[in-house]
Amino acid sequence: MNKVIGLTFVSAMIWLSALDGVFAEEMSAEQYARRAVESAREGNRVEALADFSKAVELAPEKAINFRNRAAFYSSTKQWDQAVIDYDTALRLETDDPATEFNRGYAYLQLGKLDQALTDFDATLDALPDHERALRYRAYIYTTQKQYAKAVEDLTRLIRKNPGDPQSYKARAAANAAQANWSYVIADESKALELNPQDLESLSARAIAYWHAGDKQKEFLDLNAVLEANPDNLELLRLRAQANYDKSEFGSADDDYSKAINLKPDDPSLLAARGFARMRNGDKSGALEDFTKAIALKPDQGVYYEARLYLENGENDSPKAIGDLTHLIDLNPDKTELYLRRADLYLKLRRYNESLADYEKVLAKEPATVSALAGKGEVIADLGNRRAGAELLQQALRLVTDPKEKEKIQAKLRGIGVGPL
Repeated sequence: MNKVIGLTFVSAMIWLSALDGVFAEEMSAEQYARRAVESAREGNRVEALADFSKAVELAPEKAINFRNRAAFYSSTKQWDQAVIDYDTALRLETDDPATEFNRGYAYLQLGKLDQALTDFDATLDALPDHERALRYRAYIYTTQKQYAKAVEDLTRLIRKNPGDPQSYKARAAANAAQANWSYVIADESKALELNPQDLESLSARAIAYWHAGDKQKEFLDLNAVLEANPDNLELLRLRAQANYDKSEFGSADDDYSKAINLKPDDPSLLAARGFARMRNGDKSGALEDFTKAIALKPDQGVYYEARLYLENGENDSPKAIGDLTHLIDLNPDKTELYLRRADLYLKLRRYNESLADYEKVLAKEPATVSALAGKGEVIADLGNRRAGAELLQQALRLVTDPKEKEKIQAKLRGIGVGPL
């Protein structure tokens, strides 16, 4: 079957010029097609298109003329025009899987994945081993999150050509999307057998080992990649987290520091290093990191909580109150935050502010033991010992924790009520 006389599609673009004697009754159209091929070879696109179009005009009943012009449009990335000509060619000659494939590729370039998928399906119905159709269909399946179907097509490709590392990598990616980490490891390992210098596969396998919980092999791959490419931000972050999980906080600090040098305005990196430094005993360094992270992303509550932990450890109640106030602004309905701030206000003898926060808690949750006890202590300190004692006794009746009960009893004795 002589389907293409002038040029074939897209990646190969093989120009054929042996046209003499073919379809003699349409020699004029063939002559235009021949000249179009020569013009295209020489880069004369305007002349080439004019001649391809003339061939179509003179022999509109011949599908080959539309296929040739469609291939020219494809070669110049005029995909919408290519689709129109491929449509016409397929109306003239319906049984043509090569043209269905080419139209599918044009649809793919236009981002019309459903139409492309239909054409690749038709191609593979006629030519089950068509490698490019299998590869492109697998790509569409992956894009459409039909990962199991993508794996099926890629498996067919691998059986047909087991020496192609790209097929293993593509199947690994489809399996990764399904969290099939053992399959990812197997495919990336095979890709590395075929191409040992492939850092992309080594990185992907490291991530798969991380998900699979194989820390030792994860480290081997991470170290190998980072030795070759020490500025890989994603893998520096991953190794830092792996070190943190192993309680190697100094090593985690080192990797986070390298990552921060690459991306100094990333608050998540600063906060992660802050946690590593905090666990490693470097409280001042951790406090500095959380402060920088908050400046970059002031709406992240976990950063304030971490800094609060450090501030409470340093008995820095005024700064802790400031952070609690920020947290309250972010979570105005969270009563636990008001309670914590009330306790700090009480510690600083800022009674009015403390009382206001305790009352906010009790307005929403009247049986909160610590709020009742705190309010009782504030009122007693402000001079109304009887009213304060009543609130403390109310809290005592509600409390169930023995240690909390002892604290409330001590407060009652402290204001002269007891023994209880």
